[in-house]
Amino acid sequence: MINLKEKFNNYQWLRSWRPYFLILALGFLLYSQALFFDYSYLDDNELIVGKMEILQNSKNIPLIFSTDAFLSNNKVYYRPILNLSFMFDTQFSEGMAFFYHFSNIIFHIFCVILIFYFLQKLNYSKALSFFLSLIFLVHPVLTQAVAWLPGRNDSLLTIFILLSFLSLLKFLENPRFKFYLLYLLFFFVALLTKETAALLPLLIIYYCLFIDSGKALKSDKYLLLLGTGAMMFVWFLMRNFALGGDPTNYFSAVTSIVKNLPAILVGFGKLLLPVNLSVFPILEDSTIIFGIISLIGLAAGIFISKQRKNNLFIFGIIWLLFFLLPSFIKLNNLADFLEHRLYLSMIGFLIILAEIDYIKKLDFSNKKIKLFSAGLIFILMILTFWHSTNFRNRISFWQAAAKSSPHSPLTQKNLGAMYYLDGNLDAAYHYYSKSLELNPIEPMIHNNLGLIYFERGEFLKAENEFKQELNLYPYYDKALLNLANLYYKQGRSVEAKYLYETTLRENPYSYEAYQGLINLAKPLR
Repeated sequence: MINLKEKFNNYQWLRSWRPYFLILALGFLLYSQALFFDYSYLDDNELIVGKMEILQNSKNIPLIFSTDAFLSNNKVYYRPILNLSFMFDTQFSEGMAFFYHFSNIIFHIFCVILIFYFLQKLNYSKALSFFLSLIFLVHPVLTQAVAWLPGRNDSLLTIFILLSFLSLLKFLENPRFKFYLLYLLFFFVALLTKETAALLPLLIIYYCLFIDSGKALKSDKYLLLLGTGAMMFVWFLMRNFALGGDPTNYFSAVTSIVKNLPAILVGFGKLLLPVNLSVFPILEDSTIIFGIISLIGLAAGIFISKQRKNNLFIFGIIWLLFFLLPSFIKLNNLADFLEHRLYLSMIGFLIILAEIDYIKKLDFSNKKIKLFSAGLIFILMILTFWHSTNFRNRISFWQAAAKSSPHSPLTQKNLGAMYYLDGNLDAAYHYYSKSLELNPIEPMIHNNLGLIYFERGEFLKAENEFKQELNLYPYYDKALLNLANLYYKQGRSVEAKYLYETTLRENPYSYEAYQGLINLAKPLR
């Protein structure tokens, strides 16, 4: 009769439900504090808080699929699945952040379970697959994808990418039509989640040619190509309809990738040596030294690995780079490299690690290896637990952002905005001024300074600030609205009416502008 120790050493404990239960338990233990976090006011204020009336009504589902991710006139991103997930949470939350955070944790745990299964499908041992999956579960660089509400876009993308790939692997093993349809369905949903999914077919082509040896494609290649092409074509039509045509400047996109290539080393360093974490990293305040050290160490490990499978090693590199490089495209001139964008790419990093002999040959029945592995997981959990506290609320988030990226005018501006929302006008003025020093034409700064003067009753200074904002950005709806409110306050009805109407032309969803026009009409009744 086999005792418990022998069962553990023979990895029998990895059978049935046990590894999945441990993933679930560790995931909730690590991120349970995030359930009580508030909004960070980085995109979640626009995606959730500011769109609560839309998200509360399921009749708005067609709207979600027919406009951009922010449900605005800023038509760049088409990500209806993200908005649909927020709509689902909103039905239960009544504005409470708890339910959104709960969903983020569930998505992350489900990703880890899929990665555990996916690595086994690549013929890695169950013990190694489980160990690498646990690293993904607790890695601090992925904190943002879990503790920051909009970060779920990458965990959702990863779920559908993996489900699509796993369905394809099932189809290649057993070419039944249901697996083919599942592959197409999950691929299409991945496209509707984030544009990065459009690179998946290139990864699949490499897998089929060099890992599956092209055997399965002899009879089904045209079926796969036709179905994949059809899904991309339908997605392209839906995206163009929603965004009013593709606004992307492809030359600018390529040049921005080249310009931001040093960020690869920054991100790579965080994957192997997660000691330079930031909630809002920019290149100017980041270091590539950890990336260089990590790259040299990893290259040495791969070089001395005699049992590595080059086809899988290259597959890991392609996965890492293909899903990472699109995040370097900066269409909005914001030079940020948020860490949640490493989420999907890290699967490629795990595949690379799995091809290093030292890691591939880890004997988890050895006591020292078990202690080392448990110690590594524990250290990563401590780092993640500590890093996630930066996402507690809007003040914590932007204080951490301003501290780690002091040369970013955006972080200084947004920290000022958080203090303004808390009624601390002096602190808000201080950080707005710092932002203006870093960038004299920083968007929204003059508008925000105008709000401070408005609350202080210094109407002439407020008017000058609002006008300065509109001189720089004539179509900024909030500056138009704030100047209209100032004129309404001063009894300048004609000017106020014109600005309310102009605001609505720029932003048809501005309920405050509608209310302003209603208030102006009241004396006429």
